[in-house]
Amino acid sequence: MVKSARVRRTQRDHAAGPVLPEDLVLWEIFYRLPAKELLRCRAVCRSWRRLSCDAEFLLAHHRRQPSLPLVMFNSNTLYKVPATVDAFDLWQSPAVRRPVLGFSSYDECHKYYIHASCDGLLLLSRTYHLYYICNPATRQWCALPAVSNVAALYHHHPSGEYRILYWKRPDGPLCAVYYVLTVGSSSLEEQRCIVPSPSVENFMTGVRLNQYYPPVVLHDCLHWYNGSYHDEERKLVVFDTVDESFRCMPLPSPVAGYAVQLRQMDGTLCIRQLDRDTMIVQVWVLQDYEKEVWSLKHRIQLAKAEMTKYVSDTEFTWKVVSDNGDMVINYRSARLLFHCDSKGKLVDKFQKENVTPEVLWFSLQESLVRHAFFERKDRRCVKVQSFFRGL
Repeated sequence: MVKSARVRRTQRDHAAGPVLPEDLVLWEIFYRLPAKELLRCRAVCRSWRRLSCDAEFLLAHHRRQPSLPLVMFNSNTLYKVPATVDAFDLWQSPAVRRPVLGFSSYDECHKYYIHASCDGLLLLSRTYHLYYICNPATRQWCALPAVSNVAALYHHHPSGEYRILYWKRPDGPLCAVYYVLTVGSSSLEEQRCIVPSPSVENFMTGVRLNQYYPPVVLHDCLHWYNGSYHDEERKLVVFDTVDESFRCMPLPSPVAGYAVQLRQMDGTLCIRQLDRDTMIVQVWVLQDYEKEVWSLKHRIQLAKAEMTKYVSDTEFTWKVVSDNGDMVINYRSARLLFHCDSKGKLVDKFQKENVTPEVLWFSLQESLVRHAFFERKDRRCVKVQSFFRGL
């Protein structure tokens, strides 16, 4: 009976029609799918599951995914309410929200904070006490030691490890002490201290790298502008993720203040500075990375007149959300998001009744790449963490 059932199943499969070549399925169909749809395809048959679990393919699939800005909804509340963090696909009309994190009970006393984003992974904490790393695409997570004051999460290419750069506050007006911890370590006893050179240490006295100014990754280095430098100290902080050392780079002399954002554009570092009164953005590009030569490339007038038709408030948050230069202007008091393209043209606005949006400083590029530090957790416990329960 077992044999006859197998024969009938084989005959049915042959009768279903011609089978698509594996290369076509993998690189022309699966390669173009978002992570959620690709996971659904794995349930169709063993062949599709095998194809879609290939390590080389998963890495290529991740690199193809768009890097989408993260937006929190209902984040400013004194009462326990559902809240979400969504990846906001502004390049579709109307904009599409992709759920990333969900909180079934969220208030000011039990807040979650996102500290870093790297290769589809998020590092977050609950009220700065419990720390986690998670992959929203696969719903995998693991707990971390209390790595307070996180500066970055990065991929250390020579070892293949993911590592956390963080600092501890010293006594007195001294340079913060920086440490590196490998993701998957069980305690802070495995941390390593990073000692800057004397010249860099002198500059970094009083500088605190944090999640409000996440780094830009370029040439295996992390680059920060944190907006708190004195006029005579216009520099970027640079951390080489290969040899794990700090250095500094000069900024263009006119660049200063807080309305400055550092991005990558066409393989180069790019600084965008906003004049909040005129709503004009100046764009500086690092033409020569080795010689550290900057040049002013563009002056962009944002659509001030069009936006003031909807809001009279002058308080807003401005963020560059893509390497192409797209910008989001966030008026939280009016519960409004404006999307402007790289030329300053108003593309779209988003407003939803009784929902307060907050554009976060991070983007997410979905990934289904497997990581060993999740596997150990999954074998012990499969419970859903609290930051996924509201989805």
